[in-house]
Amino acid sequence: MDNRAVSTTLSYTLTLTIATLLVTGLVVAGSDFVNDRREEVVREELAVIGQQVASDLAQADRLVQAAHGGSPTVTLRRSYPERVAGSGYRISLDGPNDRVALESVEPSLSVTVDIETTSAMGTSTVNGGVVVVTYESGQLEVRNG
Repeated sequence: MDNRAVSTTLSYTLTLTIATLLVTGLVVAGSDFVNDRREEVVREELAVIGQQVASDLAQADRLVQAAHGGSPTVTLRRSYPERVAGSGYRISLDGPNDRVALESVEPSLSVTVDIETTSAMGTSTVNGGVVVVTYESGQLEVRNG
């Protein structure tokens, strides 16, 4: 009996099995790396947008303080990205704690930015996109524009 044909088939099968295991291992490790990197990018983008919203709130607060009485109305409109790294997000004002909170949908991450304003801040939530910072009725709020 000749075993040379069995040896070739066995060698080919073992080579395919080992290659499949190596490729599968690389794909799994690579996908974990991509997911970790995506979360990092989402967190960084939310932090940048949060700083920009806080800047708009501070600017509106300065305009209100410059009005020196009366009942001023301030409206600032800015366009932010509708999505960060492919994920939708929400911007929330937490007036009692003087904080802007941003929360992404997928992956579920949140970032907060503290802000000090002389004017009272309301509690409001909007989605990303065009955001309007307003001062009406004695408090700062955000709305979708």
